[in-house]
Amino acid sequence: METTPDLPAYDHATRLLHEAGVTTRAAEAHGIITGVLCAPQGAGVAWQDLVLGREAGKNREAPEALAQLLAAMHRSAYAHLSGVECDFVPLLPGDDHSLAEQIEGLTDWCRGYLFGLYAGGVKESQMLPGDAGEVVRDITRISEAELDSSLADEEEARALIEIVEYLRVGVQLVFEELQPPAARH
Repeated sequence: METTPDLPAYDHATRLLHEAGVTTRAAEAHGIITGVLCAPQGAGVAWQDLVLGREAGKNREAPEALAQLLAAMHRSAYAHLSGVECDFVPLLPGDDHSLAEQIEGLTDWCRGYLFGLYAGGVKESQMLPGDAGEVVRDITRISEAELDSSLADEEEARALIEIVEYLRVGVQLVFEELQPPAARH
């Protein structure tokens, strides 16, 4: 029985991206990769260039460690999205980060996801079939989230957990609706 590849650690991914001078942060990078994987024309997208912020024709090579990290993020996201376990999770800052950093990571991930979907052919969420359009519209709203200082940290943390769970399930649903089994990349 084959095991599903693990998602790289958030802090490790952040460090490698920063050391390479890439302005895309780890959560956003994973969001881009996931969005491209979910998109109907994602197989034709140069997702590495999107993550690295490279313009077409300017293919400066990523350091080997970063290239391996990005490939591992891609393999892991695809395996978790296409597996029978429905165990996809977005790469986000963990509990060892402040609540503000976690929310910022969440919004970064959502913006990256939307960018990846757009690059893969999803120009308008209203055109998506089934519940996928509603999920993408919700992700658009989540991408604009900010820390609500009127709520206690405990309430914010609980809300964050619920939003991440919604994302986890919603992204799985979008993948399944937009990627027929034979077309999965």
